[in-house]
Amino acid sequence: MGKTVIALGGNALDDGKSSIDDQIRRAGETFSKLAGIINSNDSVITYGNGPQVGEIFEKTSYPLDICGAMSQGFLLHIISTAYQTMKDAGILHKEAVPILTHTVINKNNYTMKPIGPFYDHKIDSSYAMEMGKGYRKMVKSPEPVSILERDSIIELMSQRYIPIAVGGGGIPVEKLLNGYEEFEGVIDKDLSSALIGTLIGAEEFIIITDVKNIYLDFASKTGIINKIGYSEMKDYYNKIDFEEGTVKPKILAALKFLEGGGKKVYITSINNIETMDSGTVIEK
Repeated sequence: MGKTVIALGGNALDDGKSSIDDQIRRAGETFSKLAGIINSNDSVITYGNGPQVGEIFEKTSYPLDICGAMSQGFLLHIISTAYQTMKDAGILHKEAVPILTHTVINKNNYTMKPIGPFYDHKIDSSYAMEMGKGYRKMVKSPEPVSILERDSIIELMSQRYIPIAVGGGGIPVEKLLNGYEEFEGVIDKDLSSALIGTLIGAEEFIIITDVKNIYLDFASKTGIINKIGYSEMKDYYNKIDFEEGTVKPKILAALKFLEGGGKKVYITSINNIETMDSGTVIEK
């Protein structure tokens, strides 16, 4: 039995048009496909919040850290309900514990990340085209450096519980001399997931996204990446202009996880999870 981080993409639950019941159903289907991995490993489940945090921001205009906290509670309810349903059905065997998570960030090192729904035109200058799907709002995405709830996550795993944590990368906070200060942005959940993987000593990191494989050129779907070593993937990362906020942070998260002691990273879709060796596999 090994330690595994399973990172669920925000779009895995919500395609931008999904009702709450739809999202619970989709989460349940996801857990059903992940049951073999969850039942046979000490796992922590993380999740994205891109569609949800953007929707909350558009409707409330609250600061992004507050929107992130609201989306965590909202998604923890959906994910925990779906998980418990699968456990009651005998498909999952372990208890899950939802954890509201804060992530300490380096505010001076950030990229830009898309959030919210897609539009067929620019709403304003803060919107950019994402992978040919439409325009989304771009916001600051700072580097994660620590997880405040790390010890709680480690303790839960030692007791064979499944923590559901690091939602949307965690609520971004900056450490001050006398406490913490909120940050107006969102953290990439894959980078935070890689970080928690390193902190707990995980061997495997599974990034579930909406495509079976990643490509050297995603726009043209050419240069499919299947099995690849760390050094070759790092060379590609340094030479190729992968898309910020989507593909690029997934590759960076994979590299950081392997640099931190991990052994293998899978990047694939939930529909391919039973044969995920045919997805993108990056090994140390």
